[in-house]
Amino acid sequence: MRQVWRLLLLVVAVLVAGCSAAGGEASPPDQARSGIPPRPHEVRIDGVDPCSLLTAEQRAELGLDGRPVFDAAPVALYGGADVPLCAIRGFQPRAVAVGISVVTSAGMELYTSGDLAAEVRPVQVRGFPAVVALPTRFTGYCSVIVDVAPGQLLDVQFRDGGRNPPISRDQLCRDAEQVAEIAMGTLIASR
Repeated sequence: MRQVWRLLLLVVAVLVAGCSAAGGEASPPDQARSGIPPRPHEVRIDGVDPCSLLTAEQRAELGLDGRPVFDAAPVALYGGADVPLCAIRGFQPRAVAVGISVVTSAGMELYTSGDLAAEVRPVQVRGFPAVVALPTRFTGYCSVIVDVAPGQLLDVQFRDGGRNPPISRDQLCRDAEQVAEIAMGTLIASR
């Protein structure tokens, strides 16, 4: 499973063709926030275990019956920094997987620069600016990226588990947004 998520993060890294923030340095606080609405407040995620963001009850409600698996590996998309990731699979009633990453090496500007090979549309998650990112070449998953603090973001990826018929991309995005809402609720309550 660890290799599957690393591969998925590698696929996401492909999206950053020529992105100005590809060097991985977090921009100074709120510099270059062109087009990004303000946050209601900062929610720093330094040291947060992404596997702590969904309770067992919440995972059950989301159909995520697999055991949460923690990993931290370098991610090129986020400047090669080690990014803590929690991967959780669901088998019943449908085959799905979610990856929740707490990124402290890149900010929202990475997703709003216009340099991604993805459709990016703005949304809000618990009042925080966020985007839904849909890669133009890969259709089996959807990402929701939440701007939590300067140079920090919550990255939620929801993907199809491979059964037929496949889960629609619209449904994957709704599920990713739901997971992001729950995870942000946990973060806000704990800070």
